[in-house]
Amino acid sequence: MWLKQLTVENCRVIERAVLALSPRTNLLIGDNAAGKSSLLEALAILSRGRSFRSPRIQEVIRYGAETLTVAGKVDSSVVSAEYPIGISKTAQLTRIRINHADISQQAELSSHLPLTVVHPDTLDILSGSPAQRRALLDWVAFYRSADFHQDWRSYQRVLKQRNVCLRDEQQRFALQHWTDKLAALQPTIHRARCDALDALNRVLDTLASLFTHTGMPELKLQSGFPATVKPDDYESIRRFLQARQAHEIQHGLSLYGCHRGDLQVTLNGILAARYASRGQLKMLGVALLLAQSQAITTETSKRGIIAIDDLISELDMENQTLLYRVLEQTEQQLIVTGTQAPGGKHLMGAGKMFHVKHGIFNEVS
Repeated sequence: MWLKQLTVENCRVIERAVLALSPRTNLLIGDNAAGKSSLLEALAILSRGRSFRSPRIQEVIRYGAETLTVAGKVDSSVVSAEYPIGISKTAQLTRIRINHADISQQAELSSHLPLTVVHPDTLDILSGSPAQRRALLDWVAFYRSADFHQDWRSYQRVLKQRNVCLRDEQQRFALQHWTDKLAALQPTIHRARCDALDALNRVLDTLASLFTHTGMPELKLQSGFPATVKPDDYESIRRFLQARQAHEIQHGLSLYGCHRGDLQVTLNGILAARYASRGQLKMLGVALLLAQSQAITTETSKRGIIAIDDLISELDMENQTLLYRVLEQTEQQLIVTGTQAPGGKHLMGAGKMFHVKHGIFNEVS
């Protein structure tokens, strides 16, 4: 699966851009504020329905325009065919289409475009909040487990109802009902995350060259429960939640569960965020995101797409070289931005280069 063509209309400085992409490497080269990151932002909206730079779509839509549109043509080896996908957004409305049919769920569009975005902000994943690391793991689970997205949506709905019961004494009569439902969903989500973690660990073994200066990281899933609770056993979870009910009522919040889980990354048994230097943390963040893209590969999703935004300013020359060597060996489709092309012949073996200026993209021969 790869993106053969990308069309963007009214995304920040981009009025309209149409790119015929290479299945391997695509370099977007231009000055700062030329529109390179805006194209990746549009690509993220096509894949995930939201920007990685702003939660407010009004900020992303080009000034003076009302609608942002992103369309792509996907070449899928699974169905041996090409088909169009697209999304349009206004301040109030989102419209999604797959193969000329209207679709109501963003998740279905995401399943057709398995994108991982690596940009300067994402490199703080190890020192950031647990929610960022949960999202990384859950993105892998989404592609590897057909039921994960629906289970997670159900979990969020049940969690919301249970929190209402914990806060509001008049709703307390329904607390046991929502507690049982929350406990019932935990094992399924935990098992999907364990599978995603195993996939990440297998891929990290193939990226060992990136860990020259840090040593191999160790990944461990924190379930959101104390170690005495079996996170894949309904009865164990239910009994624990009942025993802690008074404590949670006091706080008015569900204090335990998958929504409190974390992906711990350690070096020599110490949390990487406490042990590694700033530069090492950035390299580990890159490695985790590359592993995420490759870990989503299943029988129904042969390749992911990796979009990398201006890492030259974030990594020293030695780490850049290590990263380029790994990228040259990946089977994923690459879309890489920068103010200049990589030094030497890195990433130039089989691909395309586009020059970007004032939101206009021109392919370079």
